Parts: sequence; structure tokens; C-alpha cells
Amino acid sequence: MKTKFLGLAVALVGCVAVLPAYALTADGLTYSLTAFNTANPDLDQFTLTISGINGTSDTEGGRYGVFAFASNKPTGFSWDTAPAGFDPYEGGLNSGSTGGGGCSTGSANFVCFQLHDPSAITQSPLAANSTLTFTFSVDATGISSWGSSASPDDFKISWDGSKSKNYPGSDFKSGYDHVSVNLPPTPAKAPEIDPASASAALTFLAGGLAVVRARRRRS
Repeated sequence: MKTKFLGLAVALVGCVAVLPAYALTADGLTYSLTAFNTANPDLDQFTLTISGINGTSDTEGGRYGVFAFASNKPTGFSWDTAPAGFDPYEGGLNSGSTGGGGCSTGSANFVCFQLHDPSAITQSPLAANSTLTFTFSVDATGISSWGSSASPDDFKISWDGSKSKNYPGSDFKSGYDHVSVNLPPTPAKAPEIDPASASAALTFLAGGLAVVRARRRRS
């Protein structure tokens, strides 16, 4: 019984994990990119998290959803797997005086992900302070240097919203800032213990041990 209580307490403490990532703030939104290792040393999984959408700090607002996003290729790029609902392209984002549109082709220095079915964006603003998360993987020999200061315009994104035009046609113009700022991925670190949760788990353990002692005395 004692062993069971100890194992449960350890499990409760271990459940509280923090995966820190470098955060980029642009136009009132926070972008973070976290890298997770896989069994293949050249293959990493990435999670792009965007928070503060349509919140009070969002200087553009009226956002309906992400149409496409792109980054410079890491060294030794081999292939990538797009987030669910997106298609991969070898190319950057289209440029334009009113914000550009989706992925372009022929720009060998970029990888780009574009929404496969534009109807997935419902043409209505996301809730205030929404958060979006996109998970994808990249196979490359130089992932550790991806998004370094040598590529200051590494990350670009194309939003659809009240500022955009001609969605989802070929002449789509986002109307939103493409960001075009360095966004290096941060390796996911070992879980960090939340002191409050650790204290609660230890309290639970102590109570469990007290019950065990009481039962032993009665027996």
C-alpha cells in the first residue's frame, strides 16, 4: 500500500510540466515555436503557438484564421510534414502592397504551409484572446541552427480577416502584417515541478501513509 501511495504522488508531481519556448511579440500577438526531439536525430517535431488573437493587445484585430505561414529552410533540409489541414510548399509567402496572400513557388530558401481547404476559415472573427496551435515536423541536418540571427526575417505569416480582400481567390490579399521576424525554435526542456502542485502531492502522500499506519495499528 505504501508503495502505491508513493508512486501516485510521484505521478501527480510529474504531471506538471512546463515546456518553455522563445516568444516573439508582433502586432500584439505572441508567437512561440517549440522543438521536440524524435528517435531520428535529423527529424524534429515543432509546435507553433499563437496567443492573444483579437485581444486588447492585438493592434490589427478582426482575424478569422491563418491562411499560410513560412520559414527559411534549415541547413540540410530534406522534407517536412505540414500541420493538419495544410499543404507543404517549397517557397515563401506572396508579397503585395496590401499584405500578400498564400504560398508562392520557386523560392528554394523557404518552406511554406498553406491551408488546404480555404472554407475551413469561417469568415468570422475568432474569439477575443484566442490561441491557435500548429504542429509539424522537419527533417534536416542543421535544425539546431534554424531561425538563427543570420536569417532575421525567418518567420512570415498570412492572416485572413476583416482587413483581407478577395478571399479565397487567387488574388487574395491578406492586409495583415506578415511579421517577417526571426523566430528560432526552442528545444522542449525537462519537465519543471510546480511548487504548489508538488506540495499538494506530498500532502496527499502524507495522508495516505497515515491511513496505512492506522490500519496496521488496528490489525
